[in-house]
Amino acid sequence: MAVPRYIQNFSRRRAILVSDDLRVGAALSPILSRLGLTICQKATAEGPIELAPAELDPCLDVILVDGDLPRMPVVPRAASGDAGPFVPVVGLVGVEAPSRLKTLLQIGATAFLAKPIHAGSVYSALYLAVNEHARKAELSGALEVHEQRRRQRRFVIKAVLKVMQERGCDDDAAFVYLRNQSMHARVSIEQYCQYVVQRSATRNESDSEPDMRLRLAE
Repeated sequence: MAVPRYIQNFSRRRAILVSDDLRVGAALSPILSRLGLTICQKATAEGPIELAPAELDPCLDVILVDGDLPRMPVVPRAASGDAGPFVPVVGLVGVEAPSRLKTLLQIGATAFLAKPIHAGSVYSALYLAVNEHARKAELSGALEVHEQRRRQRRFVIKAVLKVMQERGCDDDAAFVYLRNQSMHARVSIEQYCQYVVQRSATRNESDSEPDMRLRLAE
């Protein structure tokens, strides 16, 4: 397994602070500036806050949510199956009530920062939030690739049977043949077998290389 590359520099990032308390913004602004971040504060007093994915960059933005808000903001979820937050989230904790901590966890907080804000704890919270978000996103992507290959394995069985019939060989030889062909085409064996089965179904035997615009397996 590859050693993860942890993010340590937060310069040129944007911190979106969702809090009705101006004192929180005043305390965080100079600390975040020294770390290279710009800060944008949003208050819920005028109405509910709903952050849209189009307004956010998961590689640059960090959301800091005040756990003492009467109304929590709507934080967009990632498109992947784990439904994690679209960007890293830090929860600001004033009252350490289980219900408020639960609410912050539900919106995707992966790090917490106690109020009143102390300069020495801000970097640690950012470090945990950003790197844990990146770790979960990478894990989710790997699981999605694994699930896609699992769905395509039915094509492997069909393709092996087809090659056995056409070449008069056993299943081991058919699998080796398909594996070699997939390596030559520079695609996974599952993807190549999907192509073979779909090509057979459409009776298009003239193609010599797999079309990389394969339909994804349902």
